[in-house]
Amino acid sequence: MVAPDLADGPPPEPMSADQIRAHLSQRASHPHCSRLLGFKLVDFSIEDRWLEAEFHPTQQLANLRGSVQGGIVTAMLDEVMSLSVLVAERFTCGVPTLEIKTSFYNPLPVEPCRARGQAMRVGGRVAFMDGTIWTPSGDIAARASSTCQVRRVKPASR
Repeated sequence: MVAPDLADGPPPEPMSADQIRAHLSQRASHPHCSRLLGFKLVDFSIEDRWLEAEFHPTQQLANLRGSVQGGIVTAMLDEVMSLSVLVAERFTCGVPTLEIKTSFYNPLPVEPCRARGQAMRVGGRVAFMDGTIWTPSGDIAARASSTCQVRRVKPASR
């Protein structure tokens, strides 16, 4: 199951924590961005609205200096931040990113790393998120803040 289709129809049933864990644990095998980034779920909290993941970048994602290219780092942060809202809403909505700001602190080596996304506020139409990604040695590589649209499934029209 992916994020719900926003076509007319009944709203999707909220996923349980076990369903979310199973879904996100399979995510790296799906043919989309998560696979390219080397996504692997670490943990999440529906109640506290956060998600933590590992990323396993490859040399294909490196810049000329040999670290992960900044746009890729931003994509990793976007992934965990967006997923934090999907987890908080139990996969009952879509969450396209409207705006993202990333601040870089240290180069991110092309090695497994950890990132965490936090849904700070989820409203009826918009959500605000923060994210952090750490180098393998535990230094902050980058932080981001983001705004996404919360697209709820429209009820079927008659």
